Amino acid sequence: MLPSLNIRQKLTLQFLLLVSILFLFFSVSIYLFGRLYLNNRFFNRLQERAVITSSLVIDMGANSRAIQEMVKNTEKQSLVDEIVSIYDPQRKIFVFSTEILKEEFHRKFLNAKDTSQVINNIQQKELKISVIKVKDYWVVISAKDVLEREALKDLRDILIILCLVALLFIAYISWYMADKALSPISRIVKQLDNIFPKNLSMRMEYPNAQDEIGALTKTINELLNRVENSLNTQKMFVANISHELKNPLTKIFTQIEVLEMKYKDHPDFYNQIVSLRSDTLQLNHLTQSLLELASIHSTEADLPKKATRIDELLIDSIAEFKRWNPGYSVDLNLDDFPENEDILTHLVNQDALKVVFKNLLDNAGKFSVNDRVDVKLYEANNELIISVFNEGKPIPQEEIAKVFQPFFRSDSTARGKKGHGVGLAIVKQILSIHAVNLDINTSESGNYFILRFRK
Repeated sequence: MLPSLNIRQKLTLQFLLLVSILFLFFSVSIYLFGRLYLNNRFFNRLQERAVITSSLVIDMGANSRAIQEMVKNTEKQSLVDEIVSIYDPQRKIFVFSTEILKEEFHRKFLNAKDTSQVINNIQQKELKISVIKVKDYWVVISAKDVLEREALKDLRDILIILCLVALLFIAYISWYMADKALSPISRIVKQLDNIFPKNLSMRMEYPNAQDEIGALTKTINELLNRVENSLNTQKMFVANISHELKNPLTKIFTQIEVLEMKYKDHPDFYNQIVSLRSDTLQLNHLTQSLLELASIHSTEADLPKKATRIDELLIDSIAEFKRWNPGYSVDLNLDDFPENEDILTHLVNQDALKVVFKNLLDNAGKFSVNDRVDVKLYEANNELIISVFNEGKPIPQEEIAKVFQPFFRSDSTARGKKGHGVGLAIVKQILSIHAVNLDINTSESGNYFILRFRK
């Protein structure tokens, strides 16, 4: 249970648990000491009554009725079911009893073998009995302690009510104090949300730089400095290397095309030049993909977005893809075109989303057994859906999550296919920036890459 709670809830629960244990300990202690006090007080009262009664009988020879009248006049509150029996020093013959019929009951509590105990207190359920020695006589007195039971019940109810009220109050105070203690961390989280990745030049602020939160703030600001410097260095590297690599590769490719035309009639040289042209083209594609991936990571906060019709952008991407890949056939299905045109418009970066569409088309065509890609655009559950299907070997379920990792190539589907495992990594990164979901569904006939645009 605890791992699913946040820090504020854990602190509140832990403090409440600790205080609950303390309250329970003190409440039980008060109850037990209260019961002990009431028990001792009642036995003391029994002993006082025994002494008074025995003195009246032995010294003054008072009878049962006279004793009852005198006790009634002297006691503010009489004992319930009180019975007094007096026995001779040998504990055999009773001298006096307020209830002669119950004298035999009292005789059971006289131990003829043990005469050393001057006072002996006995309890049987609600009945309490005291056996005491007064002037060589033995007095047995018994009564029901009704007041103790009622007092303990009232004490128990009071303690339970006080504990519940106190725990509710402590729970509120604990939550409030935990919230106050963690509020600086909440402010830090909000500041970080505003800083990264949109405003890396901003730094966190905290008024008390001397406490633990202040030290944490200082460390995070130093980390932000290093992150900003690293990203600026990456941006500069991507910008410079893009220019430095593209120009030589373009020149090399152009020179190879010239050599291809020049040695067209020389089969030995021509085959080698064609192979070199293919390798150079792959190197050019790999370089372009890596630069695009690095550029997306370094400038994702700077991607300008504007309201764009996704269907128009998809059609343009298919046209550009077919222009550069005439060997692939792309079939666009618009039979279930959305009736609500508002669902077609989304806030996206056009160039980045074109890269997504073209990479998905290239990936589908590359692994298709018939060089054909089926694309369908439709609406479902208030989402704009774009499905890209290729007929071919299905991707194993255990490898679906890995296909978006840079440079991952499945042994079961990518063997013998050209590529470097970068295209889908670029697709995943761009879609995460646009908050577009991408699902991969497989069937016996092939693979479906499904884009979900939600308003």
